[in-house]
Amino acid sequence: MKKRSDKTKLLAVMFACGIAGCMSEDESSDLDEAVTLDEAVTEDDAEEEVASDPEESNLVDVEPASASCGRAGPNLENRRVNDAAFPNAANQRSGSSTRCPAPGVLQPTDDAIYYCWTDAGTFSWTYLQNVRTGVRGWVRDDLLRLNSNGTRGSVEHCGF
Repeated sequence: MKKRSDKTKLLAVMFACGIAGCMSEDESSDLDEAVTLDEAVTEDDAEEEVASDPEESNLVDVEPASASCGRAGPNLENRRVNDAAFPNAANQRSGSSTRCPAPGVLQPTDDAIYYCWTDAGTFSWTYLQNVRTGVRGWVRDDLLRLNSNGTRGSVEHCGF
């Protein structure tokens, strides 16, 4: 990403929290000077700038790659794995966190259809469907059988 000027950053903050709430009267008088044809900023650019530099904004950091409770993953892989849980049974959770409810349990003898994986803190999680019960949910990858490539869980990233 190219480095942006202070005037461009001012515009980014304006888009992020609204002109009236972010600018003093002195700053608003500089607004006409800040926007030139060479340096026009779109709303998308402003959001990208603010999000990429949380120290210069009042935004709260959000864990970017986890699935909140109740969020399903897309079926990107559709791979069946026999005896998926290893070595013991594994909870199937409604999100990629042990704080989410577990609507099902994947037994070591259960086959599963892997959909995709995502990160959540120090663990990766696979969204899968238990073939025996039909329950879909998130299972921590360290509780799943080893793949032929040396990894555990799905090989397709969910995209979030």
